[in-house]
Amino acid sequence: MIVDEGQRLKNRKCCLIKNLKMIRADNRLLLSGTPIQNNLDELWSLLNFVNPQIFDDLNVFQSWFGFKDIGGKGAESTTESEILAEQGKDNIVTKLHEILRPFLLRRVKMDVLKEMPPKKEIVVYAGMSQLQRGYAANIANGVLREELMKSGIEGANMTSQINTLMNHRKNSNHPFLFGEPIDPASGKHVGTAFPALLIRASGKFNLLDRMLTRLFKAKHQVLIFSQMTEVLSIIEDYLVYRNWKYCRIDGSTKIDDRQRQMDLFNAEKFNNGGARNNDDDRLFVFLLSTRAGGLGINLASADTCIIFDSDWNPHQDSQAMDRCHRIGQTLPVAVYRLLTAGSVDMTMMEKAVSKKKLDRMTIAGGDFRKGGARSKSETLSTEVLKDLLADDIANLREKTDNVENVRISEEELNAIMDREQLFPNFKIGIGAERSLIPEEGKMYDIIAQKEAEGLDGFDGKQ
Repeated sequence: MIVDEGQRLKNRKCCLIKNLKMIRADNRLLLSGTPIQNNLDELWSLLNFVNPQIFDDLNVFQSWFGFKDIGGKGAESTTESEILAEQGKDNIVTKLHEILRPFLLRRVKMDVLKEMPPKKEIVVYAGMSQLQRGYAANIANGVLREELMKSGIEGANMTSQINTLMNHRKNSNHPFLFGEPIDPASGKHVGTAFPALLIRASGKFNLLDRMLTRLFKAKHQVLIFSQMTEVLSIIEDYLVYRNWKYCRIDGSTKIDDRQRQMDLFNAEKFNNGGARNNDDDRLFVFLLSTRAGGLGINLASADTCIIFDSDWNPHQDSQAMDRCHRIGQTLPVAVYRLLTAGSVDMTMMEKAVSKKKLDRMTIAGGDFRKGGARSKSETLSTEVLKDLLADDIANLREKTDNVENVRISEEELNAIMDREQLFPNFKIGIGAERSLIPEEGKMYDIIAQKEAEGLDGFDGKQ
């Protein structure tokens, strides 16, 4: 039995895994690009499906490897120093690798796609608009619904105040997600009457507008991912205002329409002898919801990906990036992740970093390129483990927003949007390990690949 997208079996109690276990098979093989998504319990579920005779007791597995929320702030979180101490004392991480080694074989894009262009992720921070600051205070004080009703927002009486975390997520994206004010003079929504207000109302939209203006001028094609279909709808209004052509896929898009839009978007590259369409009437943006557009989609004609709002599961965002960083891509790919400074976005990024550390420590550090043995003879050293557990962003908590309408400077924005500075060695074919700009700026961070991830290179089937 061969199961593709094996991470679907991460929940040991799901119906799919129960039904698959009813099928008699002498051998079971799982294919997955993300064997670890949230915690080691999910990895155990995959191992239990592959070999239930050996991996028969989750409690025993948890007692050996109880790593939780690595580097987090909670009382039950595992610190990096605790893992390093356990490794020094009992080789706990090495033992985990030895247990996994007979059951895990890893292949990444670097192994099979030698000419794959590089990919680089840049986190860009946006401030809050004055309207967002007011909404954030109302959410924190539990008076958002009342204040929306006072402002005459349509449907304000239906606004839920129970899930404050979700309300903060909405506000960090765009305050119009709670309803759009009506212009008293025209009777229209203010975004329709004054489209520029769509941009001014949200720090992220202000940043997005500055980035897309540069990307359009530089002849790029762009994928924009969001968790929320309502956000995609607001971006649609913005794109209409800018008179830029676009496509859209979300959970409600029919399969035939999905394929038609992908063909249209990609045709501008593959037609005309493989040349890209750089005219002003080109399909410039493809809007996708992260969960609906993260799998089974090839949009390699785009060379830019914008993660408008992050997923709690970083692997969902990785799958999204790989819609353009895949077979058929001929240009280096720039991924821009937008975060609202001082908001729930920062908390979500911290969680994502923690989950990436677990993945790197367990999978990348295990060196599973050869069946049953390390491809390199040396064992996992303390220095390598430290590198695997290092923060992706050194000073994430310092990226706070203390000034109203703070925004990235023109100088920093121009630098991170300049492909020749991001990928200085691409044209001469010697890789692009280092950018010509600092990896840490006032309002941006370039996510550096850990040295210990040299086995990794790119996200791919494992």
